[in-house]
Formats: sequence, C-alpha cells, structure tokens
Amino acid sequence: MKVYNRRMGMDALQVFPVSRAAADQRSGRAGRTGPGTCYRLYTESAYRNELLPSLVPEIQKTNLFPVLLLKSLQVENLLEFDFMDPPPEDNILNSLYQLWVLGALDNIENLIDLGWKMVEFPLDPPLAKMLLTGEMLGCTNEILTIG
Repeated sequence: MKVYNRRMGMDALQVFPVSRAAADQRSGRAGRTGPGTCYRLYTESAYRNELLPSLVPEIQKTNLFPVLLLKSLQVENLLEFDFMDPPPEDNILNSLYQLWVLGALDNIENLIDLGWKMVEFPLDPPLAKMLLTGEMLGCTNEILTIG
C-alpha cells in the first residue's frame, strides 16, 4: 500500500494487513458466479484480534497534494476545515510546512505563483516543483529522464 512517510517527506510502499471489512468483501466474491472457496492465509485468531475493522481513510494517511489542492480552492484555515475523516493535525501542519519549504506558500499560508503552477500538475508537489525548476533551468529532458 502506498503511504505518505512524514519523516522521509515522500510516499513509500508498506505492507499492511487487510481490514476485516475488505476480507469479508473478498470472501463474498468467492462463489458469486459459480462454485468457489475462499482461502485465507491467516488464522481466525489473527482475523479477530489483529485486523482493523475497516481501513484507515485515505485522507488520514495522505501526502502534500490534497493540502495544496485545498489551498488552491481558497480554503483559508485547514485546521478548522470540516473534513469527513480529519487527518491528524500534525499531518496538516507538516504538509503546510513542506509546501512552504518548496516555495508554494508564503509566510501566511497563501499560495504564491509557484504554488499555483504546481497545482496544475497531477503530481506530488516535490515532483511538480522539480519539473517547473527543470523548465526554468532549461533541463526539462534531463528532469523527465530522472523523474
């Protein structure tokens, strides 16, 4: 599963157990259109005691892009935004800080020109900045090769 790692400042692939809800949904698929059997590679005890009832909402483990997108939609205070499943406050504050470090936000958390350009790319903000900087420095081909 792709998860944002705050310490590294980028997405990383991590192995996670499925949730009980996902396991139940998958077992329901076995035999739906014909005879079938569901084999699980974990014990019943692990199913009951170790698997989460449902997955953690994506917004709670996300990276910088949704924060940049919300800023582009003129959301002033992300800490007071009415999220359906709010991410931890530390994630929001860290994302705002990282966007400031990238040069997307000014000191009062408003998008500046570079931030508005970064929003146009369907990429994580560090990659969008890398492309924009590559264009500015005249090395777009090299950036596309390594990016």
